[in-house]
Amino acid sequence: MAIMKNSSEFDAALHALAEWAADCGLAGIPESARRRTVLVLADDLAAMAAGACEPELAAYRQRVLSRPHIEESTLFAAGLPRVDRLQAASVNAVAGTWCELDEGFRRTICHAGIYVLPALLAEAEATGASYGELVRALALAYECVTRVALAFRFARPTVHAHACWSAIGAAAGVALLRREHADVLAGAMAAAATTASLGPRPHLVQGVLVRNGWAAAGAVNGMQCADWSACGIRGVGGSLPAVYRDILGGQADSSALTAALGEVWSVESGYQKLYACCQHGHAAVEAVLELLAGGGLDAQAVLAIDVYTHPLALTLDNADPLTTLGARFSMPHMVAGPLVYGTGGMAAFSSAALTDPRVQRLRRVVRLHPWQGPLEPPFDRPARVVVHTPAGRLQAECLSAIGSPDRPLDLSTLAAKIGELAGGLLPGLASLIDAGDPAGDAARPWPDMLASLRT
Repeated sequence: MAIMKNSSEFDAALHALAEWAADCGLAGIPESARRRTVLVLADDLAAMAAGACEPELAAYRQRVLSRPHIEESTLFAAGLPRVDRLQAASVNAVAGTWCELDEGFRRTICHAGIYVLPALLAEAEATGASYGELVRALALAYECVTRVALAFRFARPTVHAHACWSAIGAAAGVALLRREHADVLAGAMAAAATTASLGPRPHLVQGVLVRNGWAAAGAVNGMQCADWSACGIRGVGGSLPAVYRDILGGQADSSALTAALGEVWSVESGYQKLYACCQHGHAAVEAVLELLAGGGLDAQAVLAIDVYTHPLALTLDNADPLTTLGARFSMPHMVAGPLVYGTGGMAAFSSAALTDPRVQRLRRVVRLHPWQGPLEPPFDRPARVVVHTPAGRLQAECLSAIGSPDRPLDLSTLAAKIGELAGGLLPGLASLIDAGDPAGDAARPWPDMLASLRT
């Protein structure tokens, strides 16, 4: 009876969330949330452009382009080729997660933007949707998928968030763009939950590259679930606890789907990344860069490095990553790479850095320790880095990394990041974040807006 009662609660809560989202127009989203949504759009498009430069993505793109296809949605890569919307969503999702530069949601592990956008962008371009409808769908789908993620707590996650939540974000985004009624939206999200893949979270630390495909699988599954639900092929509210509680062992709380709905906006609790690695290690990267900025630190003279940090970061302990993905999820590399290369950007996590003997040596002298002290938000992901040299000991501490909600990137810094990653592909992309409230361009067709970003 308890299981049935809980499933009934999820039915009611999911439908309440879907009714609210389906009824909410662009004007119903506060201006601050609309502006923040545009930052997510521009930031994640830049992440897609960065990932598209990787050799594996070039090979995947070439394979897709070699097959017969309809030209309806853009691949954000050299030449900006167009393919059918499902393939565009897949390729762009793989690219968007590759370099660990996409944004994320700070209140639980959920990269909502990259779960929604690949499918949403492909659908919006293929259907000629307006910019306002794109922004509306992104903000509301971001809300939907993060609330589902907040509704389930895992004492020790065994399945990665990309595998858990991406299909829900994609389904919500496409259904909202199509202005489907609440029953279709709820049915699509519930169906998408049942397509969640069993992506092992340890693959991050191991550097297994299929991890970069889980958001892509979710994008395609979510788009299909939106189609299915419109035809009456749906999940139910009870599908959510059936997957995330009964199968995956999460603690369920249906109230998270509706608590303070319309008052607190998830998109305003997101973070942006300056460093091309897992956000769990950003405080350590920042501490290393602070030490370097002080001068007098020779990486080759370092004898040992002690890192005191939070529990999520302590699990990322692989000192010998085999791939650039593994390096991005290795605390030893997140300290050693920036220490040698003087940056937390792409160069510190490149193939060259992965095999650099200087970095390899430093990775092996990094020692991880639990943080001593309270871990309360926003200071729940801190790091203290202590570097030992023949001349003595140097240390720096970061309680909350730059880009976090309490330390947001200023627009000029974010624009510089976007220009560096995507300037050669979409020179006008950074202008989106300077344009103010997107409501001013709401009626403009997204394909026209996209064309203007190319110049």
